[in-house]
Amino acid sequence: MAVKTSVSLLLLALLADSAAAGVIVDVADRDVDGLIAAVHAANLRTESTTIRLAEGGLYTLTTPADENRELGFPIITGHITIRGNGADIRRYSNDEFALFAIAKGGELTLDRLTLAEGSRGALVNHGQLELNRVHVIDNTAKGVPAIIENYGRLRATDSEISFNQLAATQRDAGTVLNYGRLELVRSSIESNWISRRFDTLIAASAVLNLGEMKLVSVNVRENTASAAQDDAALAAIINAGNGAFESTGLKLENNEPTDTSTVARSLN
Repeated sequence: MAVKTSVSLLLLALLADSAAAGVIVDVADRDVDGLIAAVHAANLRTESTTIRLAEGGLYTLTTPADENRELGFPIITGHITIRGNGADIRRYSNDEFALFAIAKGGELTLDRLTLAEGSRGALVNHGQLELNRVHVIDNTAKGVPAIIENYGRLRATDSEISFNQLAATQRDAGTVLNYGRLELVRSSIESNWISRRFDTLIAASAVLNLGEMKLVSVNVRENTASAAQDDAALAAIINAGNGAFESTGLKLENNEPTDTSTVARSLN
């Protein structure tokens, strides 16, 4: 009886470990259809899914998977991790779309991955988003207020947000726009450029914060907020409204307008 009980407990433990590990899916280099299908299938599962890309692979998006929302991938509603293994995901299309969006209740973790050339920004998060060693580069924002929009929880570690452009924005905007909880650790925001259509609009070349933001060992350098006449609402980092902001080891260097201190500008 004791042996049967021990065997039963062992089987239950193995099943529990299997459920915790979730489903693992490998996607071959350049197999964009396979990657989109893997994301769609992961959204339908209750357990977590890990999608592993080819080492140094390239995945080019030529059409939006979600035309209504103008997204390169189906909106994330499941619990998904994408192990990039140094791969690139790039938009290569005349169609205008962002790359990923996370719905409320959805969870997405991206690891060792480059996200590039989204034309309506790169990421929109209403759920939970984690970036580990991710490069968000060479994206543009047309008709949207940011390259990365966060309304949920976003944590980025050892990541880079660089060489992105927002032109003639018609709303308060920033390369990163935060209404939720944002934490950046050992990361950089560099060489981004933003311009606005009206002088009354806020333009943050790095981060516009209206939520809760924590920056730890973050470098913010050579970002440009282009002024027409009034530069009162221009800066690399702007804490606006009821935004709460704390930082440790924040470095502001060579941003335009010129940094006057190591503390972000606050607008109430």
